[in-house]
Amino acid sequence: MQNEPRRGDADQSPPAYGIRTSEGVVPAASGVPLTPAGPVDDAPPVGSTVSTRVLGYLVSLLLGGLFGVLGTVVHQISVSVFGLFDLPIGVILALAAVVLLLVGLRLVAPSRLAAVLAAVGVVGVVALLALPSPGGSVLIPDSVAGMVWLVGSTLVAVVVLAWPRLGGPRSATK
Repeated sequence: MQNEPRRGDADQSPPAYGIRTSEGVVPAASGVPLTPAGPVDDAPPVGSTVSTRVLGYLVSLLLGGLFGVLGTVVHQISVSVFGLFDLPIGVILALAAVVLLLVGLRLVAPSRLAAVLAAVGVVGVVALLALPSPGGSVLIPDSVAGMVWLVGSTLVAVVVLAWPRLGGPRSATK
């Protein structure tokens, strides 16, 4: 039983290490330099095509608008802290979300245009929703939380967009 060959032993051979060519596998120890078959930089960098960038800019604008709508809806939420005072958690979360969106776009995108478009979406939607509707209802009332959201979202957008790029200047060839 011990001397019987195991199933598949006859087909197994030691793996061939080296470069696979049309003539077969050239052993790595044969003195042939190990170089890639073609240029490494044939593929364009991610996001370098025009359609990809336009789609990214459109998504940035839509995300900015979405964050503006959601922030306007939640900015008035407050939580009572032991009956002592009301913590305006809605406006804090809404402003934090806008900061994270714009800073994230500034860090990821190669230019400021994606962050600018997201800021236009946020500020434009907040300004639009601050106007009274034809029925007279207002989504951003004249209150402290409303003014903090209205002015704060605009101020956050200006500061994040005006902040210099960290990590030194980028070369224009990238």
